[in-house]
Amino acid sequence: MHHNPSISVAAVVLMRDDGRIALVRKHHTDAFMFPGGKPEPSEDGPTTAIREVYEELGLSLDPQTLEHLGDFTTPAANEPGTQLLSQVYAAALPAGVSVAAQAEIAQLIWVDAHDVGLPSGTTLAPLSATILGSLEQPEDVEMRLTEFEQLVSQELESLPKGLVDSLDNVVFAVEDRPADGSLNVLGTYEGHDRFDRADYGYAQLPDAIVVFREPILAICDDVAQVRHEVHVTLVHEIGHYYGIDDAALHDLGWA
Repeated sequence: MHHNPSISVAAVVLMRDDGRIALVRKHHTDAFMFPGGKPEPSEDGPTTAIREVYEELGLSLDPQTLEHLGDFTTPAANEPGTQLLSQVYAAALPAGVSVAAQAEIAQLIWVDAHDVGLPSGTTLAPLSATILGSLEQPEDVEMRLTEFEQLVSQELESLPKGLVDSLDNVVFAVEDRPADGSLNVLGTYEGHDRFDRADYGYAQLPDAIVVFREPILAICDDVAQVRHEVHVTLVHEIGHYYGIDDAALHDLGWA
């Protein structure tokens, strides 16, 4: 009985905080695949995965952050007639860390698992197609405007009293979406921070902190996550009242 030759590898599904996943293409090949490669003598799967990600992207992964997704058998992308035996792991790209193609990698792209757009003339490796196809599309949480407004009020009341009571001439509002219809903005601060109010006149209209319902629901899988995102959004926009910019809020973990 004839058996196809096989290659053993370890691969990493590396995901950014926006949900996009890293795919790489080696020099002189057309297929995009997950970072990874063949083990060195005596290496186990996690060790191979960590070494390959470092060699290909310059990223040092903490072994404790690897999650074993499973073992997969697929056709090899660049070796016709060969089976690929893959140990596949998932890892998150640490916040604020950037990576770039190195060594044998010609190109790095970040793709949406549910809408993979590849550069013209390239393909998706069989293993990558199998894994990406197995990832379930999360369903948006359904919550009516009145329910969402109540949740925002509850989260506002849960904030430290001094943080909220020090606000001067600021109102809170809930809207479905920003005026441009975008789903990329979770909230806004409309007005002047407390240190930039020299032009305030008599009976000045209040500044507004607006929380947008649909963008928040679109990124959440359950009500607990909605509460978390609302909480972070409120603190973020209140931070603007105190003159804290987006970069500083990101560093503080409120972005």
